[in-house]
Amino acid sequence: MSARIRQEWLLSLCGWTLVIGFLTFIDLLHDWSVPENERLNNPLWWAVQEWGLWYLLSPLVFRALAQLEPAPRVDTRLFLKIMAGAYLIAMLLQALFDLVALDDPIAYTLYYFAPAHLLVLFVLTILWHTQFRTIAEQNQAHPVLWADQGKDKAPVTFDDITHVTAASNYMEIHTRTQQYLKRGTLKELMAQLPPQFIRTHRSHVVNLYAIDRIQNKPSGSAIIQLSSGAQVALSKGYKQDVKARFAQKV
Repeated sequence: MSARIRQEWLLSLCGWTLVIGFLTFIDLLHDWSVPENERLNNPLWWAVQEWGLWYLLSPLVFRALAQLEPAPRVDTRLFLKIMAGAYLIAMLLQALFDLVALDDPIAYTLYYFAPAHLLVLFVLTILWHTQFRTIAEQNQAHPVLWADQGKDKAPVTFDDITHVTAASNYMEIHTRTQQYLKRGTLKELMAQLPPQFIRTHRSHVVNLYAIDRIQNKPSGSAIIQLSSGAQVALSKGYKQDVKARFAQKV
């Protein structure tokens, strides 16, 4: 578990313990000030059953929001999807718990908790933005591509990338010594890459400066030999353009 994830779980644990402790204290004051037949009698259980599920959901929301990093601008569409998904899950779990454990009608639970859970998500977003969010520096001397390395994000300098291979809904980012993953498509990636990168196949993108030689095949396609020792397919449709660009060394 990375240090970032431990911090997210620790903040969730401490934060919700403080919230539940405060609510329990308020309820104890309530029980002390009202007749016995109006008391809650078990204020700690009352606070836990209303807010306890956020012990689990809060760090999961932080993990989901981490997908928005390290871009300087938040992807609004992805952010709304994360918030909508978290809200629906929270309401569903709350409604099921109240129905099974407390025999409360689902309509009552939805009415009671709908605004409260929206407020929780708003607070979690503020905490993510102020406590956890990382933003890539702009105007860097050496532009980088942010990729996944285990559970963390790692900057990969464009010049260090030798080639990229598409794999399902992920891309494999290759350098001379390491391999990284990045969610997305080659089409989306090409919009971010500098001109030294060129498509060689529907599943491959190559750094022109990493090409050692191009070896033709009898079928009309070719194999690109990279200086790193790796080989990348060059299909007929891209062959002419790649050879011309390679000769010019953009």
